[in-house]
Parts: sequence; structure tokens; C-alpha cells
Amino acid sequence: MSRPLRVLRVIARLNVGGPARHVTILDRGLARLGFETMLVYGEVGPGEASLEGGLASPPIASRKIRELGRRVSPWSDLRAFAALVALVFRIKPDIVHTHTAKAGTLGRIAASLYNVTRRRRDRCLVVHTFHGHVLHGYFGAAVSSLVRGIERALGTVTDWVLVLSARQREDIGVRYRIVPLSRIRIVPLGLELESLTALPVTVDAGTPIVFGFVGRLVPIKNVPLLIDAFARVHRELPGTRLVVVGDGEVGADAVQRAAGHGLQSAIEFSGWQADLPSVYRQFDVLVLTSLNEGTPVAVIEAMAAALPVVATDVGGVADVVEHERTGLLVPSGSASALARAMVRLARDSTERRRIGLAARETVRTRFSADRLVGDVSALYTAELAAKRGT
Repeated sequence: MSRPLRVLRVIARLNVGGPARHVTILDRGLARLGFETMLVYGEVGPGEASLEGGLASPPIASRKIRELGRRVSPWSDLRAFAALVALVFRIKPDIVHTHTAKAGTLGRIAASLYNVTRRRRDRCLVVHTFHGHVLHGYFGAAVSSLVRGIERALGTVTDWVLVLSARQREDIGVRYRIVPLSRIRIVPLGLELESLTALPVTVDAGTPIVFGFVGRLVPIKNVPLLIDAFARVHRELPGTRLVVVGDGEVGADAVQRAAGHGLQSAIEFSGWQADLPSVYRQFDVLVLTSLNEGTPVAVIEAMAAALPVVATDVGGVADVVEHERTGLLVPSGSASALARAMVRLARDSTERRRIGLAARETVRTRFSADRLVGDVSALYTAELAAKRGT
């Protein structure tokens, strides 16, 4: 093919978090390699911080379809779908790559409509990335079953499913049988970590420990567990503090829960902060309490900053954190186990330094942006040629 490959990337919204950063890093990196890219996204939800302003520098070709956002509404979703179909037929992409559940549904159906009107040599490659998944932990049993059925149907029109970790591949291919393992490829996250890996390693044994949390304040993050465990830690080690960076729908409940424990002066809710080095310089230990995760960006960032991590052993967390070497993993839902791990690190500065340094070395190359762009560009080129028989 004489012209550059065209990539249409579709995501529900550019809120602060891993998927939005992933897609912007990918599009910029692929553009540097000569791909023509367009990023399509929707409106962020109430209380969510947006990364949309970052599209300008350096510029990313993009199109905003407001109705593509996370909120499900039949009429709005139909309008978003119509806009996507029109865009696909106008751009004639070589690759349609979708991210997140709703965008993955609408985008892949639009791509399949396009493909049924084309000869084999003109069809687009259809790729979907599961950054996490909503197959369990988000909805009740009936809705979760419906979601799994929809994903299996979408799998029939998807050439490749990308996942971020080995455990996630097992979930998608074996546990929930969304698509066969032969069509699932592990492509770990890639992040721009240089500003964090450049931070000096400072472990002070003489000052009170600051625990940190970074993320959306939503039910899946299980913030009540974080606060309940910290209450136990604070009773044992009264000088400790907790800084919560982020916001979301359960933010007010989290503040109220902290007050119920009498921890107003020990827990700081700081909202979203854009300066990542400043965020992680505040902490001695990062804590993650999620009920489900794909690959947690905050954990990778903390590890790059040479911080030890205490995290619930859910989803793809264990594919990032090696227990006892680059962090401590605890059972999901256990405030006592989480508090014990937090106290252990608070009391042992040597252990914090050892784990933090090992963590930094682990993520430095494994989760680099260059590696991500290289992996995806190679997949696009090889699999498009195979699909078209060229």
C-alpha cells in the first residue's frame, strides 16, 4: 500500500485514567511512525476530570461525539452510532480499534457494517482492547450475564482482542469465553514514566508515614475498605496520614466515612492533580483497594517513582506487582489484612526502600510508551495484511 495506514480509534471518554492516557500515547506514537490516526471520544461524566485539553500539544487528530460518553441512553446511543457509521464510511479506515465497553460496542458494529460492504482487500482490521472489564463486579447477576452475551456476539466481528495482562487473558478467553484464546493477545500498558523514574529515592525513617491513593472515587475502587483499614493503622500508628488524590461519585460518602472514624485531620481529600511527580513525592506507600482491575495505572506510576505498593489481589494486579518483591498483595475485602500490610511497611524503612527500588526497575522498560507503540504497530501491519490476503 502506497499511502499511510489509517487508524480510527474509538473510546467512550477522555477522563483522567489509564485508558485515556493509553490511547493518546498510542496515537501520538503511531503518527510518528507514519500512520494516519483519528481519535474519536465522548463527553466525560459528572465529577470526572478530563484529559481532553492534552490533545493539542502535540496535536492529535480527533473528533468529539458527545453522546459516545459512558452514560447509556438509547436515543443518545443511537445518535452516537449514526455518527460513528458516517465517520467510518467517510474515512475508510484500515484499522478500527476500540477501547472501553460502550465505545467497543458501537465502534465494532459500525466497523462490521463497513466491512460487509467491502471486498476483502478493502476491509478494515477490527481490534478491541479490554483495559479492565465490566464482566463482573460492576452490575448485578442479570445485567452481568447480558453484558457477557453482548461481548461474545461482538467477538464474532472482532479480529483481535487485546488485553493488558495474562490474568485478564484468562478471564476473557477461559473464564467468560468471550473469544477464543487464539484471538487474544497480551499487550501491556505503555506509559510516559520518565518524569517519575527520574525522581530521587528518599526514604526517611524518622518522619510520619504518608499513605496515598490515586484514582476515581467510584464503587469499584472500594474506597470504604481503604478508609476502614487506615483507621486501624492510625490507631496503631497515630502519626500516619492518608492523602486521597481523585474524585468521583462516592467522594462525599468517603469524606463522611472518614469523619465517622474521627479522621478529618489525618485524611486529606485533594481532588485531581495534574503534576504526577508532585503527587507521588507526597507519598511513602501507595494503597490500592479495588474490587476489580485490569492493569492499574496508579500502581505502575507509583512503582516508577520507587514507591512500595499495597494492593488487593484482584484482576491484573498480580501481573504488575510481585508479592514480597515489588509490593504486597492482600485479599480483597479484608480491612485487617490490608492494615497489617500497611503497618508493616510503615514500620520498616529498609523494606520500603528495597521494594521501591525493585518496583522501579520492573516497570522502567516493561511499561514504556515506546514498547507499547512498537507492539501495536507490528500487530496492525501484520494482521491487516493477513486479513486482506496481501
